[in-house]
Amino acid sequence: MKYINFKRYYFSTVAKSLNTLRYNFIKIFKFVNFSGYNLKTIYKYLDVRRYNFTKILKYFNPKTYSINRFKKINFIGNKFLKIHLPASIIFFGFLYLVIPTFYNYDKSDIEKLICKKQNIECIIQGKVNYRFYPTPRILIKDLIVNDFFKKKRTLITAENTAVKLSIKNLLAKEKQKFKKIELNNFEINLNLENWKKYKSIFSKKTNLIPVTFVKGKVLLFDKNDYVATISDSKINLKFVPNSINFKLWGKILNDKIHINLNSERIDNSTFSEFLLKMSNLNLLTKASFINSEKDKNVVSGNVLIKQDKNKITAIIDYKDNKIVINKSNLRNTFIDGKMEGIITILPYFNFNLDVNLNSINFTKLYSYFLSLDNNQRKEIFKINKKINGELILASDKIYSSYNLIKSFESNLKFNNGKISIKQFLINLGKLGAADILGTINDDKKFSNLKFESNVFVDNQKKFLSKFGIYNKKNISSNFFVSGNFDLDNLRMSFYEISNDEKLSNEDVNYVEKEFNDLMLGEGYKSLFYFPTFKEFIRSISDETN
Repeated sequence: MKYINFKRYYFSTVAKSLNTLRYNFIKIFKFVNFSGYNLKTIYKYLDVRRYNFTKILKYFNPKTYSINRFKKINFIGNKFLKIHLPASIIFFGFLYLVIPTFYNYDKSDIEKLICKKQNIECIIQGKVNYRFYPTPRILIKDLIVNDFFKKKRTLITAENTAVKLSIKNLLAKEKQKFKKIELNNFEINLNLENWKKYKSIFSKKTNLIPVTFVKGKVLLFDKNDYVATISDSKINLKFVPNSINFKLWGKILNDKIHINLNSERIDNSTFSEFLLKMSNLNLLTKASFINSEKDKNVVSGNVLIKQDKNKITAIIDYKDNKIVINKSNLRNTFIDGKMEGIITILPYFNFNLDVNLNSINFTKLYSYFLSLDNNQRKEIFKINKKINGELILASDKIYSSYNLIKSFESNLKFNNGKISIKQFLINLGKLGAADILGTINDDKKFSNLKFESNVFVDNQKKFLSKFGIYNKKNISSNFFVSGNFDLDNLRMSFYEISNDEKLSNEDVNYVEKEFNDLMLGEGYKSLFYFPTFKEFIRSISDETN
């Protein structure tokens, strides 16, 4: 049955009924002959003075009637009200929902309604049909949505798509209103390179159909390079005038992830709130931003990042794919300080950060490090090749059991899986100071630290007393050491050791053997243990000049 035929049948029936009703009224007036009546007699009954209105009005007084009269009417036992009326409502309601099943839905029409009106290019490869349960909806098989910027690239594929319809105007196919779009078994190919462009498209929309993605995955790419996958995903997208709401649930790196983004435009500014949770990591990130119409490229806001006992709060600006950290506080069990700098996200991740710590609790940090197993310790020295940038790290105070190092300053550069130690100054208090230059290389086979170090002794008497050396009156005020430290196998190799003069190869080999036997005898446990270091210094001072 075609819908247009149904309409014609319905209105023709109504027209016939109206014509019959008009004809019946004409027949009635034919039999009414006013000429046969005495008008004076009629006027007598119309004279209001003949009537006693007191008696008449008592019939309009509610008190005249007893409620018991209404009790005699059995509404519950009334067969029409109890059975036929509800059955009629259900029947005609069911008929109203079922009729669109007989309509013919054209693929091109549906593509225009759900895609082209929203400036999206999509293709329906499968069938299109109507289903009235559990709610009225149009079902689409195999929907493909192309990328906004590269039409040949697929952005979204969905095995099953349901376009939920409003009950209103359900019988008028051309007036059917889409309430919500739900995509099942989907795959989204999201290119981080176009993130800013995606954002600009959605920010221009004022009122789009709400979209839900169920049982799918999101593939993240940086240009043509695969980054990560968010599996078992569910996404809710809701657009209303001057507001966008985005929610995502899924799994990434075997961890549950939840993202919530709300953006609202008020006057000439846009306010946004962002929330990120990762269950296994116990990670929480919250941020609130404001974007002014005067400078659309600048976004300012506050950020909170919490992971277990680690906490970062910051005031930042975002401009031209760069995060500018104006002020921040860092705090956890081991450190307490501040951070400033710039983090560049696109086109390549890079950073330039200045971290100035008030203090480091080396005793707690060292204990935590020793609690890790060998594999976990090795992972600490694994450097991601995608992390590139420069870090200035300093601490005004170091808490340790033996209080050897008072403070330090460093300048580290991360480049393609390597860390260049451009500067590392160690303050030994009244004893003196030391500096270290070098490179940490991380390959699949090994990780090592190649270094050069200078040790400056300011107070020889205190230095000798600190290490329990009493058989020497004077030592050199300057020492130079170079070598290589294998971070995986924990073995030290010294290339050169010199004070006023360069040590012989025999002495260098002896120092190397003592270091590996004493300082690395129990692995990392003995490496940072001051009594062992004290024993090592005493050992080499007795055998070398």
